[in-house]
Amino acid sequence: MFHPATLLLAWAGFALVLASLPLGILALLLVPVLISAMLLARSRSLTLFRRARWLLLSIALLFAFATPGLAVPGPLGGMGMTQDGLVLAAEHLSRLVLLLATLSLLHEHLGTAGFVGGLYWLLAPLSRWHGARERIVVRLMLVVEFVESGSGAGWRHWLSEKDDRGPRSLSLAIRRPHWPDRVALLVVACAAVALIW
Repeated sequence: MFHPATLLLAWAGFALVLASLPLGILALLLVPVLISAMLLARSRSLTLFRRARWLLLSIALLFAFATPGLAVPGPLGGMGMTQDGLVLAAEHLSRLVLLLATLSLLHEHLGTAGFVGGLYWLLAPLSRWHGARERIVVRLMLVVEFVESGSGAGWRHWLSEKDDRGPRSLSLAIRRPHWPDRVALLVVACAAVALIW
């Protein structure tokens, strides 16, 4: 089993590759990824999609109506919807849905502790900067715990009242990466250099 940091880097690499994939390949990826997300991480996936619904709608409308090109037939074409805009909207929506679905699968597989532990390991270069790594990870743990517990009444409640119901202590189990992780990290680094070059 790979270290959480390796899986997080692999997901980041996947996100970078998605930016250059055409719509046909994105559509082929969508089917198995969405089926996997619904089978293995249904609750997390639906929660992410529900929280991103306005972003998804905004992307669809902006690209469909604000992209120059050949107007679609009918009244929508008269309102500014273009065929090029629909293609761009489909591409960007596919990328975002793939990112959200794979992120929910990764989070379901690692759990919150593994997810944050991987991030802690990746932030090792910040360890010399006055505890910056620890502060980032603790804040992330608190946010994730609050979001997953569904407690509280929203940000207005935080501003209007003093609320000290948070945890008094946090623990994070960190494990060292093994040789497969080092090989995978080397492959990811080489691929990143090749893409940049």
